[in-house]
Order: sequence, then C-alpha cells, then structure tokens
Amino acid sequence: MPSLNLPRRLLCAAILATIGSQPAIAAKPGASGTARPLSCPSTPALPMPASTLTPEETSDDRVHVYADRAESKLNETTRFSGNVELGRGGLRLFADEAIYNQADNTLDANGHIHLHKEGGVTIVTPRLRYELDTERGAAENAQFALAAGAARGEAGLIRFEGRDALTLEGVHYTTCPPEQEDWYLRASELTLDKVSETGTAWNASIHFMHVPIFYSPYLSFPITEARKSGILTPFFGNSSNSGLILGVPYYFNLAPNYDDTLTLRVLEQRGAQALNEFRYLGKNYSGKLDLEYLPGDRVTDSDREALFYKHSQILSPRWSASADIQWVSDNSYFIDLGTSSTESSRTHLPRSLRLDYGGDIWRFSARAFTYQTLDATIPLADQPYQRLPQLVLTADSPSGPNRLRTSLESEWVSFYRPGDAPDVPGVVEPPTAGQRLDLQPSVSLPLRNAYFYITPKAAYRYTSWRLRLNADVDNPSPDESPSRSLPIYSLDSGLAFEREGRLGGQAYTQTLEPRVYYVYIPYKNQDSLPVFDSALPEFNFYNFFRENRFIGADRVGDANQATFAITSRFLLPGSGSELARVSLGQVQYFADQQVNLPPGTVTQANSDTIAEIYARLGQPWYLRSTMQWDNTVHETRNSGFYLYYRPESDRIVNLGWRYNNSLASVPDKQIDISTQWPLSSGWIGLARWNYSLPESRTIQAYAGLQYASCCWAFRLAGRQRLQPDSSVNNSLLFEFEFGGFSRMGETEDSPLKQGKFAFE
Repeated sequence: MPSLNLPRRLLCAAILATIGSQPAIAAKPGASGTARPLSCPSTPALPMPASTLTPEETSDDRVHVYADRAESKLNETTRFSGNVELGRGGLRLFADEAIYNQADNTLDANGHIHLHKEGGVTIVTPRLRYELDTERGAAENAQFALAAGAARGEAGLIRFEGRDALTLEGVHYTTCPPEQEDWYLRASELTLDKVSETGTAWNASIHFMHVPIFYSPYLSFPITEARKSGILTPFFGNSSNSGLILGVPYYFNLAPNYDDTLTLRVLEQRGAQALNEFRYLGKNYSGKLDLEYLPGDRVTDSDREALFYKHSQILSPRWSASADIQWVSDNSYFIDLGTSSTESSRTHLPRSLRLDYGGDIWRFSARAFTYQTLDATIPLADQPYQRLPQLVLTADSPSGPNRLRTSLESEWVSFYRPGDAPDVPGVVEPPTAGQRLDLQPSVSLPLRNAYFYITPKAAYRYTSWRLRLNADVDNPSPDESPSRSLPIYSLDSGLAFEREGRLGGQAYTQTLEPRVYYVYIPYKNQDSLPVFDSALPEFNFYNFFRENRFIGADRVGDANQATFAITSRFLLPGSGSELARVSLGQVQYFADQQVNLPPGTVTQANSDTIAEIYARLGQPWYLRSTMQWDNTVHETRNSGFYLYYRPESDRIVNLGWRYNNSLASVPDKQIDISTQWPLSSGWIGLARWNYSLPESRTIQAYAGLQYASCCWAFRLAGRQRLQPDSSVNNSLLFEFEFGGFSRMGETEDSPLKQGKFAFE
C-alpha cells in the first residue's frame, strides 16, 4: 500500500478496520511502588509525551493508533511512521516507527520509543519487540522507571515476562531522583516481580557516592512498602560497657498475620548475642515474644538471657485475657546490655496473667502477679509480695443523676514472698504468705443540676486475713486470723459558674468550680495488722479526693477531714476546647491522724497546698506547672515547671525544672531540656539533657542527628546515662539505610513524644 499523508485522526478509522478488535486488559491503571518523603520530586523520572487519545478511546478493548503515515499489507503487517502513538487499555506506546504483525499480534518499534504499561512501568528505548496478548517482549539499551518514581535505571536488555514481571540484564538501579543519584545498584541480572513485590539481583554491587561498598552474588529486596523477608537496616555503635557494637537484623515475612525478626548483635567486649522478636495478630488476639541470648559473656563469664512475652485476646464480647511475662537471667542484665536509661533504671520486672469479664453491672477479674527483683540493695521486707492469685469482683447498679446508686468492691488475694534461707545467721524472716479478703459495699445518691452537685455516700469495709507466719518473728503467738471492719462516710459537693470574656481579641468562657469533699472514718488501731501492699500514694491534686489516704487494703486511714479545692478553666466557645486550667486545693483536718505507716500519730491542722496550672500561651507555647507548698515550715516541698514551644508538628523545644524537698536532707533539683528541630532540608537534630544540680552531674543526655532524603537516610546518636551503681555508661549508635531496601523506625527518645501535651 502506498504511503498516505493523511491527518492522524482521519487515519485512525482505516487502521482500526484493518487491525480489528483485541482483548481488554483487566487491571485498572494505578500507581504502585515505595512511598516517598514529601520533599521528593513529584515529576516522573521518565516523562511521557502528551497523548491525543480521548477517554473513550482508552476505555474500550480495541487498539487505537495515530501516525503521520501508514503502510499496510492486508492480513499481514502494518507499518506506522512519524509521531506514532498506540494505545490499548492501560498500554501506551510512542515511537518514530512501529510495525504491527497481525499473524502473531506483535509490535516491533524503532526510534525514540516511550512505552508505558498499566501499573506505572515506563520504558524508554531505541528498539522494542512486544507481544500484545502475552505481554512478553524485549527492549534494548533501555531506561526504565517504576510507578511514582519509586525506582529507575538503565539496562542493556529488558525482557518483559508477562504482565507483572521484568528481567533486566546489565542493570543500573536506584531509587534516587535523577538530580540526586547518591546510591545505585549494579547487577548482571535483576528481576522485578510485581506479584511478590520483590526485586531479585544476581552478581550485585551497591555503590554509594560512586564508591562500591557492598557486593553479593545474590540479593533480594522489596520494591513496594509491602513486607518482605530480608536484611533490615544494620546498626553500629560503641558502649563503655560493651565496646564496639554491630547489629544486623533479618526479617522473616512468615505469613500475613505473623512475622519474625532475628538480630545478631556482636559486642566487642562480651561476644555475640542473638535477639529474636516474634509477632502475631489475629482477629481477636495479638502478641509478641522477645528472646535474647548471649552465650558466655566474656566480662561476667556467664550466659545472659532474657524473655519478654505479651499477649491479649478477646474471648467473647464480655470476656478477655492477657499475659505479660518478663524475665532476665541476672540483676545487671539491663545495666550491661540495655539500650535505654529506662531499662537500666528498672528495679522490678512484673509478670502477670489476667482473665477479665465486663458486664453492664458485674465485673470480674482473675489475676496472677509475680515480680523479679533486679535491685539487690532492696531488703526482703521492702520487696513486693507475689499475688497468686488475685480475684476482684465489682458491681454497680445503673447510674444516673438523682438516682440511688449501690455498688460493691471486693477482692480476695493470696500473697506470697520467698523468705531468706533459714541457715543464714542473724537473719529474721518476715511473714512469707497470707490470704486477704476485702469487701466494701456502698450506697450513694448523686444529686445534680446544671450548676450544682452533691453526692452523699456511705460504705462499710470489712477486711480479714489468714496468715502463715514464721516462728522467728518477735511475737511468737500472733493472731493468724485478724480482721477489721469500719464504716466510711463521705460527702462530695461542688458548684460551676461561667462567664464570657475576651482577651487579645480572643473570646473565651471562664468557669469557676469550687469543690468540697468531706470524709469521716472512725479510728481503729491497725498497728498489729500485716502490711502486704499498702502505702501512701503520691501527694497530688488527684489524690485529694480519695476516701482512703492509703492504697491497698491493709490500712484504712482514720479521717475527719474536708478537702477544699477550686478550679478555673478557660474554654473556647463552641468547641469547648480547654485553653487553660488552674487548680488549687488543701485538706483541713479536724482530728489527728492515728493510723500511719510506720505506726505513729500525725498532728496537723491542714495539709500542704497543691497548685496546678495547664495553659496554652498562644498557638506555639504550652505551660504545665505544679507546686506543693508546706504550710508548716512555709517552703516548697515539690514543684515542677515545664514549658513547651511547638510552632509546627515536627519541631519542639521542652524546658523542664523539677524540685523535690521531701525525700532527702538535700533537696533534689533537676533541669531537663530537650529539642527536636529540622536543621535544613532532610536534616533533623535531637537532643536531651537531664542534669542534677545538688550532685553537679548529668543524669542522662543524648544528642542525635538524622538525615533522610528520597533515596537514603542515616541516624547518629550519642548517649550518656547514669547507672544505678553510680557508674556512667557512654554509647554511640549509627544506622544507615538505602531507600527501597529497608526503613528505620522512629527513635524512642523523640522529644516530640516527651512533649506530648495534655490538651493535644
């Protein structure tokens, strides 16, 4: 057929008549690939020429072709030349020349070829052969780009292996944008499989800043955000306790609902440690098991192990169960091998099993609690008792204002604590076991309206014990079955006033909420009763409104007292969001407190005064401050002042001051400063400094620098922390990643977490 110089759109009808209908591609066009930071370029690495196909022409199952010229042999081939554009479903082809073979439904293209496949793969090549039915073919000396710029590169030969796979020979592969190719992978062969979402390379080397840094005869990595088995980001570090540290995690994607991460950590001074994290998730349950093992620690000449297991499960709409098991092989495990100051300061490891029921009226919990004491300086008498088991049953009648309410709180618990060895000279064993039953029924009548409430309440508390005592206790014939019963009366009342106002052009609603809480509990001598878990809680504004000034059931404090408190809130009209809250309170005692730990009588007319302030000082500034004022000696007992500056979600400065004058002869004064701030494009700085003024020493400090770009990231962090034995541990950690190969997690020391404000 002679050449025809026809307008492209008029030529389309003749070509369609010759080629006929073709089957449609089922998959819808869509982007896939690795998610990128917001700062990454949004323009594609290989931009496509502008298309002239209409939406109607891209939605049917036919092939549409536009070209300057067409030469056709009936039922054989058709040659298109000059600005060729071919479209079929999600396939787009631009070329200088394309030959369509009707016999085997193939295309041979030459010239400046742009091929875009459904799913986001773009190929630029001078020569291409492609089978439209099987989606197989080959491209020579080609450039390629995956969807949304997730990856790109060049290859001597690209083989199309069907709809979802490409094999590239002599490949240069990277996830960096064209103007910032900081790293790339070279391989003799690379397969990109969309179904498994993985890339598999043979004879591969990784180059960073044009310097080869890694070689492997075989390498597998994810090409999307989907989970993929393989090596995660290695980390390097140095610690004064362990020397140089190298950790290499390997991730096992075992199934959609469970996985495993095995980390080999080499400690220069101690040896090789294995850490394994197994996670699972089901429809009604989830859990995690962590195992750590360091055989033959060269410093302690012992094996070091640890186990941490958590599980939670919903058994039915009302029943649930959970487990929390923690164990380490020795008391110094976290001091020597821990990775944070929180770990190294732990004194006890809890272990618990729970079975819970939650109904509309009745609630039940069966628990078992044990502890592993890590601090050897804690005497036996101060170590917590194990609770094997603990049964808790509570009930509340349907509640509501102006309606009588009845409730029940009950607990039965069996306490146990291993005693010292009986053959230790001079050691006296305390009681090692006992059972306690605690019952407290109550009745109350909440009365309230829009501005006033009053709740009278009466309760009766009965507690009995069955004890197993040691013969070595000073009293050879103690009561093994003591009991105690006491009535408890309380009256809680308050008012709520509101007024409207404006400050600096901002409208607000101010409330004034005075509250009076009266408690009466008669005195009963309890000095001879055992103490399993009772103690005085922290003295703060919340604990002003407790019936019993002790936690635990072993002691019920005698009381004839009233708490006077007032709170004022500043609220935004409409939303009710809290701009500020100021609270002030004090307890007035009308009688001496005769039940105390240790035994004795406390004579005081009133308690310390507690003040609390929470405020938003404009959009970026937040304030939190507390103070406990001793009215007897007229000095501050405890105080804290915290100022947060957070102009944007990714930057913060935290300024903290803590003062404690209640636990030691020398008041404890601490400064706590932390910040997280973007330094420039991709760079983030993190730092924290916690300093004790009386000791003139740093309690903990760290400084970190993190960089993240479109194709690589690293984190460098230095830490200093004061150990429980007053020694100082210094450590340095380094992590590095290439985009598309692995991902670093968020640092646990993020000041953004530390500065989480109560109003947010």
